[in-house]
Amino acid sequence: MRIPTTAFIRTNLHALKPRTVGLSRTCRVHKPITRSFHSSRVISLDFDPYKTLGVEKSADDKQIKKAYYDLVKKFHPDVNKEKDAEKKFHKIQESYELLRDKEKRAQYDRFGASAFDANGNANPYAGQGAQGGNPFGGFGGSAQGNPFAGMGFDFEDLFREAFAGGRGASGGGRGGGRTYVMEHVGDNIEVLKSIPFKDSIFGTKVTINYKAVDACTSCSGSGLKSGAKKKTCPTCHGTGQTTHIMGGFHMASTCPTCQGSGVEIAKEDECGTCHGHGVQEIPKSQTVDIPPGVSDGTRIRIPGAGDSPLVTKDAYNKLVKGDLILRINVQKDPVFKRNKNDLVIDQDILMTTAALGGEIVVPTLDGQQIKLKIRPGVQNGRKLTIPEKGVPINRNLKNRGNLEVVLNVKTLVPETPTQKALLEALADTFNDKNAKRTDADWSLDVEEGKDGQINETYDENDLHPSKLRRIGKVLGKFFNLDQNCDKDSKK
Repeated sequence: MRIPTTAFIRTNLHALKPRTVGLSRTCRVHKPITRSFHSSRVISLDFDPYKTLGVEKSADDKQIKKAYYDLVKKFHPDVNKEKDAEKKFHKIQESYELLRDKEKRAQYDRFGASAFDANGNANPYAGQGAQGGNPFGGFGGSAQGNPFAGMGFDFEDLFREAFAGGRGASGGGRGGGRTYVMEHVGDNIEVLKSIPFKDSIFGTKVTINYKAVDACTSCSGSGLKSGAKKKTCPTCHGTGQTTHIMGGFHMASTCPTCQGSGVEIAKEDECGTCHGHGVQEIPKSQTVDIPPGVSDGTRIRIPGAGDSPLVTKDAYNKLVKGDLILRINVQKDPVFKRNKNDLVIDQDILMTTAALGGEIVVPTLDGQQIKLKIRPGVQNGRKLTIPEKGVPINRNLKNRGNLEVVLNVKTLVPETPTQKALLEALADTFNDKNAKRTDADWSLDVEEGKDGQINETYDENDLHPSKLRRIGKVLGKFFNLDQNCDKDSKK
C-alpha cells in the first residue's frame, strides 16, 4: 500500500533554484510492513522461523539476511500476486524479526515455539512447570525478587522492543539494516508546448528544455562526502518510527528526525553540492514525437523523465522518477478549422456565381489546390465535401476525415450607374417588385391602410438607430417635445 508523505520539503534544498516549469508534485512511499499487536490468549508460535527462511539453525547473520532478502523479493505483495503471497510474506517478516535479534533467537533456541505466542510476543510462561509448578521456575528467580534474573536478558526490554515496532526488525541500535523496502516516487513535471495547426494534423518532433530534480552529480545521490557514512538516527535508533502511549495504547508514527529512513547524515558529512539531500536541479532536454491528429489540450506522457524523489540513495530504498507530461497547445489557423475528424473552410462566392453556377478553387492543408464545380442556384451555407483531406483518424495518415467547404454567397453592391441599371433589369426579368428602382414613380404594388396591409413604413436606418438618436427619442417622449412641436406648428 502506498501512502503520501510530506517528509521532504522542496524549500529545504539549499542548493536548488526556483522552478520555471512543472505543476503539482507528489511523492509516494511504501509504508513499512510491520506487525500489529493484539491481545489474545497465550498460544505458542505456530511456525518454525528456520524452516520459513530455509536456513539451518547454525546459519550466521549473513546467511539469514541473504535468505530473507531473496524471499522478500519473491513474495512481496507488490510483486507476487498469488493468493497466499501476502500471508507468506508476513511469516517471512516475522521469522526474520525473531532470528535477527540475538536475544530472541537465543530464547527460541532454548525453549522452542513456546518461547513466543502466536503474535510473536515473548511468552512469560515458557518452560513453566519445570520448577514444581512455578511458572517462572525455569528461569531461576533471584533474591531481589526478579523472576527473570539469571536468564541473561531483560523481559521488559523484550516487550518494549516488540511494542516499539521491533528494533530487531529494523536493526536500529544493534548494527543491522532495515528489513523492509520503501519505494519513493518522484514528482511529475508538466510543460506547455505550442505547435502550429498544420503540425497538429500531420505530426512533428519538438524539443523540450526544462529543469528536473535528479541525483546529485557530486555524490551520485548519496548526500555524503567521499568516504563518509550515514549514522543511525538517535531519535528512533534506526527503526524509522517513534512510539507514543495514549490512553494505554502504543501509537507508532514516522520519526520526525530521519523521516522514517532510520539513518541521518551528520552536518560535517554532508555533500557540499546538495547539502546532504542527494538531489539537485539539473537542466534537461527531451525530444518528443508529436503523433498526427493531436487536438488542443492533448497530454503526452514521457515515463521516467520527471523529478527524482527528494531522498538520498539507500540500499533499502527504491527510487522511481516521475514522468514528464507535455501538454499541447494548438495555434489557430487563419483558413482552416477543426471539427472532430473533419477540417472546415469558409469559401466566399459572388451572387452571380451562386445564381449561374461555375467553378471555384479551394486550398487544402496538404498544400494542394482543388477545383470545385458549383451548380446553378446554390444557396448560402451549402456544404461541399472533399473526402480524405481531413484529420488523420487514430493517428493513421492513410485514414483521414473530410474537408468541408462551406459556401458564403456575397451580395453584389452596385457602384456605377451601369451596374445599377443591369441589376434593375435583372430584377425586372425575374419580376422582383420589391427591389428599388431609379424611376421616381416606382412604388410597391400593394394597397396601404387596409386591414392586413401595410400600416407603417420604416427606413432601414431606423431599424438600427444610433445611440444618440435613441437618447433623443427617449428625451423627446419624456418632455413631450413632440406634442409641443405640434402645438407650435398649428399656431
